[in-house]
Amino acid sequence: MEFRLLKSAFSASIIALVAPILGNSPAFAQTPSFFCGAAGGYPATIAVQQGKNIPVILWLADNYFNESGEDAITRCTRVSGILNNSQPQGNWENIITSGASGSGQLIICAANSQDGSCRLLYQVPKGQNPEQARQELLRKVKNPNVSVSPVKVN
Repeated sequence: MEFRLLKSAFSASIIALVAPILGNSPAFAQTPSFFCGAAGGYPATIAVQQGKNIPVILWLADNYFNESGEDAITRCTRVSGILNNSQPQGNWENIITSGASGSGQLIICAANSQDGSCRLLYQVPKGQNPEQARQELLRKVKNPNVSVSPVKVN
């Protein structure tokens, strides 16, 4: 009986020491997954992080980006899929980029490492610097947080 108690205490001590190390290692870090849902009555690209659903992008306009021909729900679904398929090995900085569409509209996109293409995420809001828009999205994608407002795409 005393041996089993000692063995249990020893096992618990090892787990208590190792768990924080494993939990902080990159191999065990939890990267968010994304889906299209709703937040505040609008379609939203939502990150699932540690069991929490966190809105990352709110799609406010239904006729959002005329060049794409997509409504808000279609865009939300497509962007959520792009973010899921773009899961980096630790560095979103190389995935989320800014650029210009064929007509010169400033856009935020996800780089495709296979062919170098830029997959449209959304148009940079009028009056906003493209790098600021990129950094705003990067903050929300890299570390989804319920206390941080989502990007609002009009």
